[in-house]
Amino acid sequence: MSSTRELHVITSGRHSLDEVLRMAEAAYAGGMNFLHIREKQRAAKECMDWVKALANVIPLSSLIVNDRVDVAAASGCAGAHLAYHSLSPVEARMVLKTGQKIGRSVHSVEEAQQAITAQVDYLLYGHIFASGSKPGLAPKGTTELVQITARWDTPIIGLGGVTPERTEQVLEAGCTGIAVLSGITDATDAKLAASAYREALDRWEGE
Repeated sequence: MSSTRELHVITSGRHSLDEVLRMAEAAYAGGMNFLHIREKQRAAKECMDWVKALANVIPLSSLIVNDRVDVAAASGCAGAHLAYHSLSPVEARMVLKTGQKIGRSVHSVEEAQQAITAQVDYLLYGHIFASGSKPGLAPKGTTELVQITARWDTPIIGLGGVTPERTEQVLEAGCTGIAVLSGITDATDAKLAASAYREALDRWEGE
């Protein structure tokens, strides 16, 4: 991962490709580093069509495909992000090309330990704050997150209910960046929304 504090945006599965294309182009102009194509309901061919279309409006190297390691490998995008139901990092590494990143979603120190042992390139940890995408699930806060970031050097991206105002708190906990869903994907002006997060990331005076 680059040295800049990273802004990851994750698609919701609720928008059409046209809507996502408009959002992605605007968010990229506003300072987004990576777009995660997280479209669980779509088949491999559809996911591939999305990657090809999105690569016309933002760099292919800014696209991460969730779960579909085959699509990530075939498209040559930035890499694949794995969930608990995906291939293991070791299996994914056998399919992906050299230089493609592998990320993993984790929710505890134990899960982080397993993923880091499997040599992933970064972790997504969440959800930190109360989040509309996880109604009824208690947020994790930053206590365990601080334990994870203190223990390992693997880049950790904080996720879940992160607003520009809360970004500092996530970076203070040791994260190298943040991931945003509805805060950008549902914004009326995705460029403006991404810019507010970008500004908060760049403003932080930590290490």
